[in-house]
Amino acid sequence: MEVTGRITDKSSGETLPAAAVILDGSYRGTISNSDGFFTINVDSLPVTLTVRFLGYHQKKITVNDESELPLLIELSPSVTEMAEIVVTDQDPGLSIMEMVIERKKIWRQALQNYKVSAYTRQSISNDTSIVSISESSSIAYWDQERGHKEVQLTQQQTTNMTADQNFSGVRYMPNFYDDNIEVAGYNIVGITHPDATSFYNFTLAETQEFDSKPLYKIEFTPRKKLQPTFTGTAWVLGRDYALLEVDLKPNEVVDFPPPVQEFDLSYRQQFSNYGGSYWLPVDMRIEGKVKIGMIGFRMPAVQFRQVSTLSGYEVNTAIPDSVFRDSDDFARINENQNDSVYADIERIPLTEEESLAYSTIDSTDTIEKAFQAEGFLARAIESSDEREQNGPFSSIAEVLPGGLSPTLRYNRMDGFHAGMKYKNDLFGGKSTISGFGGYSINSSFWDYGAGLRQQVLRAGNISLYTDFRYAVETESRYPSLLYSLGMNSFSTVLGGVDYFDYFRKESVSAGFGVDEIVPKTDISFSFNHELHRSFDQNTMQDYSLFGWHDNRRVNPAIDDGKLQSLSFSTAINKQQNTFGVTGRRQLLIEIEWSDESLGSDFNFINYRASADWNLQTFFKRRVFANTLDLHFSGGLSQGNVPIQKFGAIDGSINRFTPFGTLRTRQYMPYEGTRHWLAVAEHNFRTIPFEWLGLQWFADRGWGVIVFGGAGHTYADRNLYDGNMLTNGTHTEAGISLNSILGILRVDFAKRLDQPGTFIGVSVPRYF
Repeated sequence: MEVTGRITDKSSGETLPAAAVILDGSYRGTISNSDGFFTINVDSLPVTLTVRFLGYHQKKITVNDESELPLLIELSPSVTEMAEIVVTDQDPGLSIMEMVIERKKIWRQALQNYKVSAYTRQSISNDTSIVSISESSSIAYWDQERGHKEVQLTQQQTTNMTADQNFSGVRYMPNFYDDNIEVAGYNIVGITHPDATSFYNFTLAETQEFDSKPLYKIEFTPRKKLQPTFTGTAWVLGRDYALLEVDLKPNEVVDFPPPVQEFDLSYRQQFSNYGGSYWLPVDMRIEGKVKIGMIGFRMPAVQFRQVSTLSGYEVNTAIPDSVFRDSDDFARINENQNDSVYADIERIPLTEEESLAYSTIDSTDTIEKAFQAEGFLARAIESSDEREQNGPFSSIAEVLPGGLSPTLRYNRMDGFHAGMKYKNDLFGGKSTISGFGGYSINSSFWDYGAGLRQQVLRAGNISLYTDFRYAVETESRYPSLLYSLGMNSFSTVLGGVDYFDYFRKESVSAGFGVDEIVPKTDISFSFNHELHRSFDQNTMQDYSLFGWHDNRRVNPAIDDGKLQSLSFSTAINKQQNTFGVTGRRQLLIEIEWSDESLGSDFNFINYRASADWNLQTFFKRRVFANTLDLHFSGGLSQGNVPIQKFGAIDGSINRFTPFGTLRTRQYMPYEGTRHWLAVAEHNFRTIPFEWLGLQWFADRGWGVIVFGGAGHTYADRNLYDGNMLTNGTHTEAGISLNSILGILRVDFAKRLDQPGTFIGVSVPRYF
């Protein structure tokens, strides 16, 4: 049976939204909507309801067969009284919250788990109206060890959404009695955390009477301005020293850089012990607003509202192991047929605005249409999408075989090179074939080659494959962990220094590899047959597109000959090179052995290794903590290693100075038969600007990075150019302005072992 009613102020007649309605003798309850209306399911009559609204005397209502529905429940304002507080030299609010924290420790220790029925309604609005509504009823579980799990039983949504898009629920709902609260990726210290008094100032604002007990209104403000915390008020029931309600919002630290222009969240939550020992959430009310925009691009503000009720608690009950069988924290009832369905979930009545939205929104009123971007940049993006779909190049792409794409590069030996490359997976990805071909205008050389990778065996995540490749091509004389020939081509043709030296190589390699031989670890072996020969120095081209360059430096000769070798490599947690946009944690090891017994003209062993590590340091509770990034690399050669097999340390490629380089090593690397590099940088993000009160820079996402590095190379033979050696240990340090306009990083580097400064640019470090 459903009991309905409306809750108002007795003296003014105004409705009281979010008033708590508790069914006596149970762990069940609900709240009123913004118009003061409520509904609650009961098994039979008579029943007694306790109606509670802070600032008013609570009221008990007995409902029987003769009661007229909907009920009209009028509450009287409570009269402020003197506080029952012993005066000390500290604010009484601090003493009260210390008691709340101590009481919580006692009952929270005994709380092992609970099961609760939940109802949630979420609505999204733009600047003018509601765009979508989704509702759900669910069973939520919480376990002290295993966390949260929610099973959605029913759902309802406006017709511009499908049931599969309805993920409304309470699994991610904050419980403000928790020690730590996750908000938009920030890990915030709760106001009842054991260390809360170190993070908050608590002030007693007023005292009222509630249920014949004092009711304290506590205001709290951040004590640490650089840590994510809350501001707001908490209502504490005296003698029990328990939270009855919190009204709070994250402080200004909880923010996001451009293009987010505005980010605002507020929370209200009530608690009840339902006559028991444990203080548990009754509801959750969230309101949020996000506005995104930049020059030439703006979107309507996205406004979010959620209201949830929790009812019918079963505390410290037997929860089947099947509930937490999988790691997902959300499931629908048809995915968990063994879960019992709780039928009496309290649904909060719709407001007039929500009822109108349900009746007027149709399937054509898409969310994308409601938040369509405006501005010249938005129009340019839209036009670009249309051209991509309907323009002339789309018809050309349709006639090209899948996997075929053009290649274009430039260097001072080949000049302009144009060609095509091809790659395609066959037989469900078990075979991969590749090939390339192209012509270099200045050197008059053709590059061409083909490759085949064949999966031999797969067992779980482990994959065994064979690899074959044949190629005739121009090759870089020294390896780079960062730069590609294509990247260098772009800067060189515009007038920058050509970073690499080159030679011609004809090669055949065959081998095998194992992916995921152990988790996140790949290994490979290969036999390599290579013919190396130098470029003719007379063919070097001194050219750039605009003539913005000094005379091109000489491309030195290599040690010509036949190289036959065995190679081994292993990669642990190998990650894509992002030039320092994100931190990496990986280890790479390579060994190559060449000997006369293999038919080679060279006798040597090369050992190469590199390692990257990223760790959080300060302000770990922020969504983007301060981080320390480390890179170590090095190599050792034994025997008579040819110059084209020397190791290298990367420097700047013109003015581009990404992480993992010696930034004051201008326009070329160091090389040698032995080499090592160690670089580190600490990302302080916006903290220095916030600390100095320069909020304009912090609001726009500007950050500060300090960095340093050291490297050393040694050669056991004379080089053509002594400048390719460090001649000691190269050391440097510097500072960067990070995320300028969200797209740029400027590095100011100072060489320490000898005079020298350098200013470069690179991509921002975001993560």
